[in-house]
Amino acid sequence: MLRVRRTFAQKVIYQSVLKCKACGRLEGPWYLFLLGRRSHCPRCWSVKLQKFSKVDHIEGMYKNPISYLQKWFGANLYCCPFCRLQFYDLRDR
Repeated sequence: MLRVRRTFAQKVIYQSVLKCKACGRLEGPWYLFLLGRRSHCPRCWSVKLQKFSKVDHIEGMYKNPISYLQKWFGANLYCCPFCRLQFYDLRDR
């Protein structure tokens, strides 16, 4: 399986898109982190998160439309200490 570039619509739905070398079939794991009860890092799946009060402009921000939509609904800002990624999530740690 090879990782291929996603379209805008695939970025909203899939975490990544993989293509089979043998048959050429595309497959993408769903954003399962949206269905869980606890929040975790969308990049490394770690559940050990730090809660921030405001955006740190040095750390990277998760640029997913769903994350920004959660921001508008009053979501908490979390940061993963391992991959240094900030993201918004409505769920608790």
